[in-house]
Amino acid sequence: MSSLTIHTAPAVVPVIGPPLPDCAVAVEKGVIKGVGGREEILDGHPEAEVVEWSGVLIPGLVNAHTHLQYTSFASVGAQPHPSYVAWSERFVSEYEGRRSEDWGATARTGVGLALTTGSTCFADVVTDVGALNALADTGVPGVSYLELIGVDDQAWEERVKEKVLATLRGAHRSPDSRIGLSPHAPYSVDEPVLKKAASLARDEGLRLHIHLAESDSEDSYYRTGTGALAERVTLRVGRPWSILARGGTGLGAAEFAAACGLLGTDSHVAHGVYLGPEGRALLRANSTHVALCPRSNITVGIQPPPVADFLAEESPIAIGTDSLGSNTSLDLLEDVALLRTLAVGGGYHLADLDRRLLHAATLGGATAIGLARELGSLEPGKRADLAVLGVDPELSELERRIVEHGAGSCQATIVGGELRWRL
Repeated sequence: MSSLTIHTAPAVVPVIGPPLPDCAVAVEKGVIKGVGGREEILDGHPEAEVVEWSGVLIPGLVNAHTHLQYTSFASVGAQPHPSYVAWSERFVSEYEGRRSEDWGATARTGVGLALTTGSTCFADVVTDVGALNALADTGVPGVSYLELIGVDDQAWEERVKEKVLATLRGAHRSPDSRIGLSPHAPYSVDEPVLKKAASLARDEGLRLHIHLAESDSEDSYYRTGTGALAERVTLRVGRPWSILARGGTGLGAAEFAAACGLLGTDSHVAHGVYLGPEGRALLRANSTHVALCPRSNITVGIQPPPVADFLAEESPIAIGTDSLGSNTSLDLLEDVALLRTLAVGGGYHLADLDRRLLHAATLGGATAIGLARELGSLEPGKRADLAVLGVDPELSELERRIVEHGAGSCQATIVGGELRWRL
């Protein structure tokens, strides 16, 4: 029996080029061996098993920012909150009531839900160590980022550093999944620890990921050590951290993150709603992607991301759902559709809009987490991670139909050449 499988479809969207009609993708041992016309691929491999799809084949989606361990927090993400602080208080209350949760089980449930929507790769931020192995254990690619939150310099030096190192070095790894480090945000980890964590990650060859410019009160926190966020952090920590004790740094969010060594090609940030033109320019200068999470932003009571500005300025973007603690589903294409609406509403009307948003949801996400060589597009040598979408395969405006109407249309998901879900 041949080890080669050929997936045929009336249309294939490789992402690295325009959609192709009446096309086929040849897969062997989990790797794409060829992409081309149906007859050409079939004639070249008469012994292959053939799987015919009626939908459109695209690369598996890359969810560039999520917290899969919070899949059980759907009651928190079910409705918008009036402010970021109000959402944060509701989220913390839910978290405190679930301290004994089997975080690994809920994270694996999250992987299963996301697979039904076409996502095959994840940047998963993990607060509790029990969820750190979820990607490796479920056989999906991505990066599991161990999160640091509420850590001051004394605690780091006395106990946290060694514990973090032991956890990172002992985490499950596979050819598909990797481990990273995520200082939660520049406001929720003491400044000296931010710098030391960035250095540790690079010493260990790990990627970094942070929440940045998600709250509208972050700017005053970093610049002057004042505002609602400063008050909230002081209340939670019990005393002012170094940045607050000295009255801020005079730096904006992106400048402060850069000063702490948190930006670069080995890092990406989530949200970026309140970066402003200067902050976005600094991220571009550091080749740092931003994972936009528009539905989550609305749920936590802040503005959605200025996606029209990101696109017009050619800032590198990816897309994430965040968790079910701040969203109603893990269907990345729902966020893609909302980003399109926001982009048009923000004045972006160029013909490349849909192509760029689809790129952000696939190859852009893969690039953000350091996996662009392995996945994110359909081309020979890459992983055979595919999604089949039940949208009209007519080539005219196909990318637009996927962006606007792809949510909820997934018919099948293939990971490493293996069928992992089918409608």
